Amino acid sequence: MFAKLLRFFDTLRRTLSVFVFLLLIGLITAAIMSNRPSVPDHALLVLNPQGEIVEEISTSTAIFPPDFSSPRQTRLRDLIRVVRTAKNDARITAMLLDVQDMDHSSLPALQALGSEIDAFRKSGKQVFAYADHYSQGQYLLAAHADNIWLHPMGMLLVNGFSSYRNYFREALENMHVKIHLFRAGTYKSAAEPLVRSNMSAHARQETQAMLDQLWQAYKHDISMLRGIKPEALQNMLDNLATAIRHYDGDPAAMALGEHLVDKLGSRSELFDQLSRINAESGDETAEKIEFKAYLRALGAEPTNNTHQIGVLTASGAISDGILEGGVNGDDFAELIEQTAENTHIKAVVLRIDSPGGSVQASEKIRAALARLRETGKPIIVSMAGMAASGGYWIAAEADEIWAAPTTLTGSIGVFGVFPNLTKGLASLGIRSDGVGTTRISGGLRPDRPLPKALAETLQAGVDHVYGQFLDIVAKGRHLTQEQTLQLAEGRVWTGVDALRLGLVDKLGGLNAALAAAAQRSGLENNYSVTYIRAKRSLREQILENLLGDAQAWLPRMLIQTPMQVANPAAFAVKRMLPELWRENAYLAELLRPSGGIHAYTGLVIR
Repeated sequence: MFAKLLRFFDTLRRTLSVFVFLLLIGLITAAIMSNRPSVPDHALLVLNPQGEIVEEISTSTAIFPPDFSSPRQTRLRDLIRVVRTAKNDARITAMLLDVQDMDHSSLPALQALGSEIDAFRKSGKQVFAYADHYSQGQYLLAAHADNIWLHPMGMLLVNGFSSYRNYFREALENMHVKIHLFRAGTYKSAAEPLVRSNMSAHARQETQAMLDQLWQAYKHDISMLRGIKPEALQNMLDNLATAIRHYDGDPAAMALGEHLVDKLGSRSELFDQLSRINAESGDETAEKIEFKAYLRALGAEPTNNTHQIGVLTASGAISDGILEGGVNGDDFAELIEQTAENTHIKAVVLRIDSPGGSVQASEKIRAALARLRETGKPIIVSMAGMAASGGYWIAAEADEIWAAPTTLTGSIGVFGVFPNLTKGLASLGIRSDGVGTTRISGGLRPDRPLPKALAETLQAGVDHVYGQFLDIVAKGRHLTQEQTLQLAEGRVWTGVDALRLGLVDKLGGLNAALAAAAQRSGLENNYSVTYIRAKRSLREQILENLLGDAQAWLPRMLIQTPMQVANPAAFAVKRMLPELWRENAYLAELLRPSGGIHAYTGLVIR
């Protein structure tokens, strides 16, 4: 009896704990959602992106409560809306680019945001930038400022673009794991790390060509913004040890001496100078307002209920099931069907930022888009940082395709992976035996050798899907099979090359794609933009607000440490380790014995 009573009170305690926790989360979320701050006069807008700048924030619903140590993200369109509105807001007098907590972001995203910052400056308002250290992406954004500040003990971690991957063949061989790789496309290198110990010659050629183009674009932007000749920047980085000796080994002094930054000073010294500037101009002392607070103050964007252009965002890897931060084929196809039935939406812009993924999921999305086109609604594709492989599969049949010059696209090729653990299990004394009704019965078990007939069948399946991919591209882009084959083979192209080769129609950002959609649907300027998202549960809304808005009010001490100043190398490594884990996550996904054919690039550029 006493034991039952104890179990009752223990159960009651656990239940009450969960209830109190959920109530607390609900109160915090309600406060975040309902608290609409006011914008003070003479305000300094602090644009402080947290984590990676993305097209859509991914919310992991697999873990509750959420893990605040997981990668943070900031939505690009939120940043753009804030900067664009602040440009004409008399209450905003200047802007501070605080890029300290911004992580790696795609070149097109940084360039799109940079263009808005340039427009802000042209309105007559000053822009300052600050960081303890500048990574490559942080510096590109900071270069749009009038004045770039760097901590006296800081440095610029700019070293050029690279694409390095971990290769696992020897490790898998040591574990007696055999990988069967079936692929179509000479350049289709996404799964190479599972069967090679180094980069193949074709992958090396393709990747070097892409990196060179992206690096030229980066140097051109820095040259235009900072007045530094591209060859001077290249020479300094190629001879870095020699360059820093001229400054007695002081990286901050070198950044100042080479005109990469304008001022060395701490964050507090920067704010002291901003106060003096306001005092000298006769303005009141400027109050700070962070961009998240300013965004909440703006409220929801006005909507034209009868004339809308819908924006569907495909952000992340395309999957058949639940893949954190990705696009679920079934769910996205259902969202497209709902868009087709919405009579207020007159045209659709499909914004893609995806390396591809499952062929089956990609085909579900493409088929849903084809049905959407049959309703007479134009579909314009707008490519962000990457729209390749499965990302191009879903784009190929659109009415128009727009890409940024530095978008990575193409990668028209497919592959399949099947792991075999027979030898590894045998080394542990585990054997497989039994009976079947055909020569291939049990052949797709990872604990049995893959029969030759099944291997040939799997390769035939991959070749067939590749043929379907070529047909989709040829039809959508009005190309012959021969022309399509020359552009395919799994090769990835930049937006500039894709335009030259006919894989995209025009170069431009999301705004240009929206204008094209309006023109095709006859809306001209009489329309509003509606971002179409799946209806979220209360749980998902709580998670998104906690992972998004919570970053605006979590104490800075939780996400920044003195190590950022004291040891930039250690700080860089600390950030890189989680990135390495995420880069290899899809390879682990491929090793699941469920199999499947994939249109995925696997390309990672830093």
